Amino acid sequence: MRESRFVKASRSSSPRLVGLLLGLLALPVLAADAPADKPTVAVLYFDYEGDTAGMKLLQKGLAQMLISDLSAHESVRLVERERLQEVIDELMLDQSGKVDPATANQVGKLLGARYLVMGGYFDVMNTLRVDARVVETETGRIIRSVGAGSTPDKFLTLEQTLARDLHAIFEELTTPASDANRPPAKPKPAKGKPRKLTRDTALRYARALDAKDRKDLVTAKKELTAVVKEQPDFQLASKELALLMK
Repeated sequence: MRESRFVKASRSSSPRLVGLLLGLLALPVLAADAPADKPTVAVLYFDYEGDTAGMKLLQKGLAQMLISDLSAHESVRLVERERLQEVIDELMLDQSGKVDPATANQVGKLLGARYLVMGGYFDVMNTLRVDARVVETETGRIIRSVGAGSTPDKFLTLEQTLARDLHAIFEELTTPASDANRPPAKPKPAKGKPRKLTRDTALRYARALDAKDRKDLVTAKKELTAVVKEQPDFQLASKELALLMK
């Protein structure tokens, strides 16, 4: 029987070369054991359940801030708000109001998201309440729900509480079983956050994002300029304004 070239090469080569060849043959097996890719997370616009004029737009500012915070979590990949808006425009969801489970599933699949962050908020008697839930896109199963409330002048505290609790959920979802007893990783501080932020300034920031989505750049620049003037350390707003000024 004729010997293969590999066998002949193996007999005439040094043990070191043979070991190298065997190692190369084993590479596909090693690749199969590589860790899975990061799960993708999409933060949807929350439903406004109150009756204060103009408050519905806060959903865009809240979504952008949560995306900014959660993007510091290295085990998940966040969908950008602009991509979410593109899908909403394609499906004409701005005209339909609330996002029901079936629509959320459709949006999640179009965004390639394994998990969705969705929820609602309302304001009553000088209190703002926000509730969020993490949903598995494929099954519609609610993984966990969290919530936070605050006065309008402490909107940043409310948003950061939500972000911290959501971070803990994704930390648990993405931690291998072998590392279950390891202390949870502390979230990295998100870039672009001011020292404080009121609901009214956050709402103005949201109006700027909405104007940008509608291609009304004049209004977007005007609102962002006002936000930066009110809150100079709000780097997310400063960055948006700088991009529009180019």
